[in-house]
Amino acid sequence: MIALATVAFVALLFLVRDKDILYGIDVPVTRAIQGVHWPLYAWVLTHTSDLGFYPLNVVAYAAVIGALYALELRIEAALGLVSSVLAGLIGGLIKMAIRRVRPSGSLVHVTAVLHDYSFPSGHVIQYVTLFGFTFFATWVAWRSSIPRNLVLAVLTLLVLLVGPSRVYLGEHWPSDVFGAYCLAGLWLAGTIELLLALKPRLGPRWNGRPYRRRFAPLTLPARMHGSTRTALHR
Repeated sequence: MIALATVAFVALLFLVRDKDILYGIDVPVTRAIQGVHWPLYAWVLTHTSDLGFYPLNVVAYAAVIGALYALELRIEAALGLVSSVLAGLIGGLIKMAIRRVRPSGSLVHVTAVLHDYSFPSGHVIQYVTLFGFTFFATWVAWRSSIPRNLVLAVLTLLVLLVGPSRVYLGEHWPSDVFGAYCLAGLWLAGTIELLLALKPRLGPRWNGRPYRRRFAPLTLPARMHGSTRTALHR
């Protein structure tokens, strides 16, 4: 999956410069997403993006990071904040380098005209790195319960729906959000690996609540090159 996401993102970096190639996909997919007129569908996709705009994006960061810290997931709170902010900055630099324009109102419905560049979607990067990381921290730290499972469900929906939401509002092309999912997924995977490397090495002040799931190296068969990999033991 990591290799596929890397290849897909690199390919998109080249393809987004050619309007004719991607517009042949982006325009009909956008029109299909915007063509559904169910009230609940429209409300959900309209408001899923709200937590990515100021000041609600600041509220989202403060609420998530504050909750993790209060629940004794201190290194998770610090790493989650730093990682997500850095990912957003990287996404912004890529936008400046690619300089892809936002969807045009002459091709699809545009709810609001945004004046920065389009590829990749900053909303998707924020949601995947912030809410996706919080999903992982919640999943490994607490036993299954109704409140915990509800939190996981909400976090999952936020991550899954923010991409379609950006397209529904006409503020990003589908390839913008797909590229952002690839980039943010790779960033999230790296952040989780860093967390698992740091967690056993930190003192109690930062380590806080121990994980209820144990992560340990698993030795692969000799015929497989690369002697170790990280494995999850339930």
